[in-house]
Amino acid sequence: MKTIKLLVILLLLSGAIYAQNSDDIIIAKRIRLTSAVLGEERTIYVSTPSSYSDSTTSFPVMYVLDGDRYVVTFYSGLIDNLSSYGLCPEMIVVAIENTFRIRDMAPSKPKYNEKGVEIKYFGDEKVGEADKFFDFIENELFTYIEKNYRTIPHRIFSGHSAAAMCVTHAFLSHTNMFNAYIAMSPSLNWDSNLLNKAAEEKIGSMNLKGKQYYFSVGGNETPSTIEDAHAFALTLKTKSPAVLRWKFDYLANEDHGSQTTIALYNGLRFIYDGWNYDQDKMVAGGLNAIDSFYKNLTDRFGYEILPDANTMNSIGWAVKRAGRFQDAILILEENIRRHPAFPEAYSYLAETYSTSGNTELAIKSINKAIQLATDQKYENGLKRYNTLLERYKSK
Repeated sequence: MKTIKLLVILLLLSGAIYAQNSDDIIIAKRIRLTSAVLGEERTIYVSTPSSYSDSTTSFPVMYVLDGDRYVVTFYSGLIDNLSSYGLCPEMIVVAIENTFRIRDMAPSKPKYNEKGVEIKYFGDEKVGEADKFFDFIENELFTYIEKNYRTIPHRIFSGHSAAAMCVTHAFLSHTNMFNAYIAMSPSLNWDSNLLNKAAEEKIGSMNLKGKQYYFSVGGNETPSTIEDAHAFALTLKTKSPAVLRWKFDYLANEDHGSQTTIALYNGLRFIYDGWNYDQDKMVAGGLNAIDSFYKNLTDRFGYEILPDANTMNSIGWAVKRAGRFQDAILILEENIRRHPAFPEAYSYLAETYSTSGNTELAIKSINKAIQLATDQKYENGLKRYNTLLERYKSK
């Protein structure tokens, strides 16, 4: 395995994401790596979820091309918003800055242009080395990120325009590098529609189980760009295996640039369709419904996905409010078994014990919450737990 020499560790970004003091919000960190594969220094921007430093949780990773501080802010902000509403998981965002864009993005070095005229290159002009770029990503960048950050084995690859062409090439020729792909208006005309030809030839025999591919085009783009996108969609429709989840998104009122915000949003919603649970179904089905829902997510995404402590509390509390105290207790007792260091789990369970008439267990549970909150210096919770304890003792 090729090695990476780290030149500058975690340089903080300037402007909006530069930390003046401990009260500032750091959206991303800039890291410079020397690549043995590419023979040059590369800059990446890494943004971790807001909960990263306060937990031991691992996260999926979104790798983004054309990276800079604006791109990483855009991606991390949208993902943070969607995840806060339970529409996708929190993620680590890794944005890769360009050096020689067309060298890294293009899958080939065309001999002729779109009009059939031979292209005149200047000296040893570097074009069409996407496969070498993928070597850097797979054998150096992945290694660095997975060594230095808590990651889950689920990667998404995203890009726009020529970068979306690169994403599509990865989908067709380096399929196992990523689990899902978001290609916003890919340059499908490159090298006489090379990528569509490649898809026509081999996509039917590819192992695409568990893979997801989303691509878009704007209705105000050039007619040839729209035509190429529809042709690629037809190839996927007629030749791709049934196990592939894919979506072609025709954004009628958008142009090449304006579509990116909508396309990224739609791409994430497509990939994580069904990520958020139906509260009514969970309440009706209880613990069995919770376990079934998360097992289905695990099977679909290929890594273990479990409800977090807050989710279990929320569902358990809703079951309690429905008057099914014993079902609620089963859920909340399971929550403390899975999350024994979470004081709020004991607090919710204590309240449910109390409502069901079991004051002894309520006092025992709230005392555990008080102990954990004291050890963790959780002052807001501690005050509330002591109030509950006094109330239980007065019964």
